[in-house]
Amino acid sequence: MFILRRLFSGIRLNPELKATLEDLPDNGIIVYVSKAKSYFEFLCYYTRYMQANLPYPQLGFDCSVRFLQPVGRLIRIVYAQVRFFLRHFSFQDPYRAGFIRDEIDKGTTAFLPLVEKRDFYRRFIKSKTDPVRHLIEIQQTLERPICLIPQLLFFSKNPASTWPTLTDIFFGSPQKPGKLRRLATLFRKPGNIFIEVSDPIDLKRFIESAENRGRSVEYLSLKLRRDLLGQINAHRKSITGPTIKTPEEIKQEILTGEELRQFMGTYAKRRKMTVYQTHREAMGYVDEIAANYSPSFINIVHRVTGRLLNTLFESVTFSPEALSTIKRNSRKGPIIFMPAHKSHMDSLLLSYTLYDNHMPCPHVFAGKNLAFWPMAPLFRRVGAFFVRRSFKGAVFYAKVFSAYIFQVLKEGFNIAVYIEGTRSRSGKLLQPQLGMLSILLHAYFEGASRDMIFVPVFIAYDRIPDEGSYLHEISGGKKSAENFRQMLKAKRILKNRYGKVHLNFGHPLALSDLLAEQGLTGAVLSAKQQNNLCRDIGAQMMNAIDLQTVVTPQSLVAGALLSGGRETISSKELSFRIEASMNLFGSQGTCLADTLADEHPSAVKNALYHYLGRKFIQRIDDTHADGQFRQKAYRVVENRRNALDYYKNICICHFIPPAFTALAILEKDAFQFSAADLHDTYRRLQELFCEEFNPDPNHPPAYIVRKTVKAFIDDAILVPHAVMPDTYNLSSEGFRKLVFFAGYIEPFLESYRTALVYFAKNRRGRHDKAKMLKKMLAIGNRMIRQGEIRLKESISKANYTNAINFFVKNGVRGSEDEENVRQWNDTLVHYQNLISR
Repeated sequence: MFILRRLFSGIRLNPELKATLEDLPDNGIIVYVSKAKSYFEFLCYYTRYMQANLPYPQLGFDCSVRFLQPVGRLIRIVYAQVRFFLRHFSFQDPYRAGFIRDEIDKGTTAFLPLVEKRDFYRRFIKSKTDPVRHLIEIQQTLERPICLIPQLLFFSKNPASTWPTLTDIFFGSPQKPGKLRRLATLFRKPGNIFIEVSDPIDLKRFIESAENRGRSVEYLSLKLRRDLLGQINAHRKSITGPTIKTPEEIKQEILTGEELRQFMGTYAKRRKMTVYQTHREAMGYVDEIAANYSPSFINIVHRVTGRLLNTLFESVTFSPEALSTIKRNSRKGPIIFMPAHKSHMDSLLLSYTLYDNHMPCPHVFAGKNLAFWPMAPLFRRVGAFFVRRSFKGAVFYAKVFSAYIFQVLKEGFNIAVYIEGTRSRSGKLLQPQLGMLSILLHAYFEGASRDMIFVPVFIAYDRIPDEGSYLHEISGGKKSAENFRQMLKAKRILKNRYGKVHLNFGHPLALSDLLAEQGLTGAVLSAKQQNNLCRDIGAQMMNAIDLQTVVTPQSLVAGALLSGGRETISSKELSFRIEASMNLFGSQGTCLADTLADEHPSAVKNALYHYLGRKFIQRIDDTHADGQFRQKAYRVVENRRNALDYYKNICICHFIPPAFTALAILEKDAFQFSAADLHDTYRRLQELFCEEFNPDPNHPPAYIVRKTVKAFIDDAILVPHAVMPDTYNLSSEGFRKLVFFAGYIEPFLESYRTALVYFAKNRRGRHDKAKMLKKMLAIGNRMIRQGEIRLKESISKANYTNAINFFVKNGVRGSEDEENVRQWNDTLVHYQNLISR
């Protein structure tokens, strides 16, 4: 036993195992299930579970381990078998003798393998007892449930390959190693071996379920074995990923697809090209797009990335429970990760976290701007595939790209797609770009996969590594093209520490479930229906990312410093705003960084110290004339307001409903009002800023207003009227909090006013969009110098872009629309006066 403990001590156990066992019925009988009969696995589970103080298998179905018994017991076993043989001229069968039944009845933990070549022959040809069938027969006579827990033993996270090496041929593959390779791995790299546990099956419930009730034992045993094998295979694939094919195999399957072949034939005739010329063009597009997924290279990058992340960040926080849910869902179909895009580091962080938690790295949508030498081949090997920013005028390219996505999904790879389309330069979530989502849906409806699971992901940094370039671009600077020289310059980020990274995984949304909800299962969707479905999923994902947005101490403090537009804010006022925000978060169930959730005063103090150190703010100690200390205050450094605004915007989605509701209350200009009076103003604000903030697709404004009003009541901002229903009184302290919350949208009001000044002075079509933005930046700087606007952060290229989109859609294109310009300007000034009065 000592030898076994030393031998298996390095094998890792999944932390989920303990939770899985705790969730079983108290009187449940545990049977661990393995795919193949293996004494190695049986002894491994026996030893490791005993070491971990978990129920360990003591009974092995068709597993004879007599040679490991103590000498005295071994002699007794041999004597009993010889004695039985002399009487019956056969060896004793533990099934017919009732030994297995008695042990299970006593609650002995067991080990059950499902597949073994010789055992199948004996059961199928010689009528030897099937252990699965025997277990079902036992369960039918027991009141206690038998709980089947599938187990998987991994020697490698890498997927199987279609081209085995010479080592694989002689010693077995890393996924199914032979005895020598197992022992070599166990002695040299025991940490590479780990045990996974799959979802348990309650055998009693299985037998009594509606679809199985009344079925024969033979049918039940076949179905149970098939279900368990399917579950184990799906679980293994969710960790290793699909079988890796050569690039040539992938290319051949893409280019020989029926839909693409038909298009190429038509395309060749239309362009008067030969079929071979068309094929050459298509192959060029595949080479431009395709990833060259390499598990061995990913393993190397994983190690390097781990060291890099430890150098740059204090920690990467995420929910293991959320990842477990995603892993379970990945057995249904490919996972489509949809992260918020904050930094070039996002892909590294997401892939590293998944791989480190026994999930395959996803294929990642990457802009063609990242396909620069010499990094493009390396990016391809970790799963990046490159896509042009626009498909305009490139119909053939678009067809080849769609065929590539179809093949990736057909192979079973997970995909990461940034639904915003680009990195957010302002900190807040952008509007969804639905082109890639549309391509994914098209592939699904063409039969690429039996399901597709969408997972929203929020990524936030205490300090963003790309901060400098974002502030340069948002103030009107030109974006630097990605190249190797730029990458070498970026090494300066290694000199800094960037705090913590927060990854939040939202609840998976299965496409099959969404189709079932809308009554579209099995239906052939029209182009219009597919477009509506695409928009619906996009809205659901953006809303889910908003809900998963983590409030960091840095974003909380940045908002408290900026809202209201003051240059100097007292420590007392800052604490007032922080407490108002924390009370709001508590009422809304907002996701908070662990430091904020545990002890927010300390987290706020550290954030202030951080901003002081980076010279974003300055501390002012106010004193009496007699030299005694009175209070301290903080002054926001004018040319650092944009940086603070970026961090404020990271969590601004949590302040938008309170800001709109607060502004609606302030507009009433009364200390008593009803909630119904607020709905129209809230709706108008939602429409005004539809380009800035993604609305909740699941709840109308009336619901959001009621929910926000309840939060205001919890914080004593509002007091319900004693007699009149749905009527509220505004407290004096509550008024200050409403002005603070409403201040979150003041920069956007000023940005939109600046855009209107441009439209009032320029005729339609006079400038292209780039020139318009340049002019608006100049107008904004002039207006702030002349005191027409007061917030430096309102001079924002991102805000102006959204303002242009909004006003153009609403009939404002130039000075010819003078009346529209005047009406919109009056509206914006009206709302701004409510905040700044």
